[in-house]
This record gives sequence, C-alpha cells and structure tokens, in this order.
Amino acid sequence: MTHPLRRTTAAIAALIAGLFAVFALSPAAYAAAPPDAASVISTWKGGDPLFVQSGSPLSSDEQSGIRDALKGADNKVYAVALPDNTVQESELGAYFTSLGKALDEAGRPLATIAVLDGKTLFASSSQVKQNYVTQIAKLSVNANPGDVVAGMEDFTNRIDLAVAGKRSALNSGSSAGSEGSGTGALVGLGALALVGGGGYFLYSKNKKKKLEARRQAELAAVKTTVEEDVTKFGEEITELDSDVRLAGAGGQNITEWQTALDSYEKAKAQLASVQQADQVRDVTTTLEDGRYALAVVKARVNNQPVPERRAPCFFNPQHGPSVRDVRWAPAGGAPREVPACAADAMAVEGGYDPQTRQVMVNGQYRPYYDAGPAYQPYAYGYYGGFGDVMTMMFVGTMMGSMLGGGFGMGGYGGGYADAGAGDFGGDMGGGGWSDMGGGGDFGGGDFGGGDW
Repeated sequence: MTHPLRRTTAAIAALIAGLFAVFALSPAAYAAAPPDAASVISTWKGGDPLFVQSGSPLSSDEQSGIRDALKGADNKVYAVALPDNTVQESELGAYFTSLGKALDEAGRPLATIAVLDGKTLFASSSQVKQNYVTQIAKLSVNANPGDVVAGMEDFTNRIDLAVAGKRSALNSGSSAGSEGSGTGALVGLGALALVGGGGYFLYSKNKKKKLEARRQAELAAVKTTVEEDVTKFGEEITELDSDVRLAGAGGQNITEWQTALDSYEKAKAQLASVQQADQVRDVTTTLEDGRYALAVVKARVNNQPVPERRAPCFFNPQHGPSVRDVRWAPAGGAPREVPACAADAMAVEGGYDPQTRQVMVNGQYRPYYDAGPAYQPYAYGYYGGFGDVMTMMFVGTMMGSMLGGGFGMGGYGGGYADAGAGDFGGDMGGGGWSDMGGGGDFGGGDFGGGDW
C-alpha cells in the first residue's frame, strides 16, 4: 500500500511540473519589456540607427543589412528590433510617443521610427502623415515577403519619396526607390496594369467600403454617447429650474441661466446635423460652455462664489467643470495631474476608483479615453480650449497615443489605413508623433510575408 505522505509528495511534484509546463508554453510568461526611450536614444545618438534588444530573432547579417538601409536613407530613419510579442498594438502608440519625445529633446524633431516586434513592422513619423506611414509599412512588407532586409530597404526608400512629396511612395511593387523611365520598366508596368488592374480595383473598392462601414459604425456609437451627454445636461437644467425661478423674475437676473438654456438647444440642433466625426467636436464644445454656465447658475442660487473656468472633469466630462487637479495614473502609466470634480478628486485621493465616463466599444464598456480614434473629436470639444492641460492628462492612454505631440493632430480615423489609396491628396508633411502605424508582418502574418 502506498504511504499517504508519498502520494501527497507525488501530487505536489506533479502540480509543480504542470505549472512549469504552463509557463513554458505561455509566451507572455517570458515576454520582455520594451527598452526604455533613454537607452534607445543613447544608441541612436552614438551613430547606430538600429537598437537591438536581446532576444530579437534578427540574424547578425539581417541586422547589418537593416543598418545599411537606415544609414543609406536621405532622411533620418531609426529602428528598434525587439523579441517577438514584446509590445501589444494597444501599447505601441504610447511607446512611439515616448521615443518621439526623446528624439525631439535630443535635437532630432524630424525623423521616422520603425519598430520590428520580432519580424512584424510598425512605424510612426514626424515627417510623414501617419496614414501614409501605415500604408508604406504595409506596402514594403507585401512587396518583399520573406526578406526583412529588402523590406526595410523598401521602407526607407518609400519614406524618402514621401518626405519629398512624391506619390510614387505608395506604388505597389518592390522598387519604391527607383523612378526610372526606361522602356522596359514601362512595358513591365503596362503588363502588370493589364493583368492585375481589374483585381486591384475590386480589392481597393472593397477595402474602402469596409473602412467606410467601420467609420460609420463608430460614428454612430459616438453620436449615441454625445446624445447621452446632451440628455443628461437637459435633465440637470430641469432639476435646477425651480431653484432658478425662486431666485426671482423667473431667473432673468441670472444671465448664465439663459446661456445654459441656449447651449442645450444649440447642442441638440448640432447633434441632429452631425454627418461626419469632426462635427461631434462642435457639440461637445457647446456642452462644455453650457455646463460651465450651469455651474455658475448653481453657485448663484446657492449664494456661493462663482466657480473658476476650468477644464471639465477628466474622468467624466458630464461632471462639469473641475474644481482642482489630482495626481492620477492610468494602468501601467506614469502619474500626472488631471482636473477632477469634487467627488472624483476625493475618490482618487482616498484610494478609490473615480466614476469614469464609460462608452461601448465592440460590445464592451471602456473609459472614453481608451475607446479608440473615433472619440478624439468628442474629447477635443470638451478639452481643446484648455491648452497643454489636455496634452499632459491624456499621456499613456489610447487617446494620448492618437493625439501624439499635439491635441487633435491625428484627425478622425488616424489609426486606420487604406492601402488601396493611390493619391496623397496634398501635403505629406507634418504628421506628428501619432498612433502606431505599420501592421505589416514580414514573417508570415496578415500581409503575406513568409517565414525566414
């Protein structure tokens, strides 16, 4: 008969072995953190445009080839090579922002950054608008499946063309750096156009339809959010109505009361006419004006001092103007000062969670500042009139990743790319450090790469 102690010991040993197996099979268990910006910039300033973190799958020859491609670019292009799955896409925006800020502080404000997470390419730039950088990264991967060095050569060539304002940066094929006009090249291009033109047209048209459908769905979600804000504002006006009337002459002696009423009606009219995402900004700007006016009315009917004109509560703009700043940090982010209403300020200072404005994203509720690019105009309307306050308080959130170096810089849908777009439609420059670009996988992912 087996002794009970032996059975227990064997069970514990099996459990420990099982745990080791689970952690060994889990990529996240050994996932390395991305290198800090200071270390990366130190390498770049030392003359090496490629920072390689231990564990990167790039061979020494591949590293050498990529360095040559980076050094051969006419414009400054820097790269970071990481082990596979070091950073999630939701984290890339904040990482690009930190690297861009460090470059700017080091005296290199105009540059392009490529991140190779394993053999997946992501990119951002202060020289080229983000939607073009995204397309360029994808095109470079698609044109050079299975060859990361050729892909990076292609990428730097396209960036040079884009900075120069040349539409050929978005040409398909692997010869982005060549603008030759030889007869053979023209014949080859003509043949490709005849064979693949119809397929490319259908692909591009279908992709644009999907992109437009996605934007319309997100716009509908944002409009619902704003409608809730307008409705709540109206309810607060109704609740205050009797107090205002008791203040005398139907509230006519409180000029801000009419301002609040006008703002409510104006916001409803603006919301009804919203057809594009940027128009949401006008509605929330009107609501911000109206909420401050309402805060003044509340103070007057209660014989309290008129409140200072401050940014709305960061955690929920429905809470109205903030009363003071509190020290707060998003999950995994650095602490910063954010404006808060009295209730949320007390909660944060007491170690509790504030009541954040939750919005629906893909069937789940999330804070508005982590809800994606569709909510950028929504936030801009509330906070855009308060200068650098917004830039600081959104750092480390998804909203901050999209805003980059300046609030509202990216525009609606800045994180989406349409690789089928063939026309730059204007100036290529002035992108700002924006949300992650890229999305091209050299190693056999969504964009047709092969394994090395």
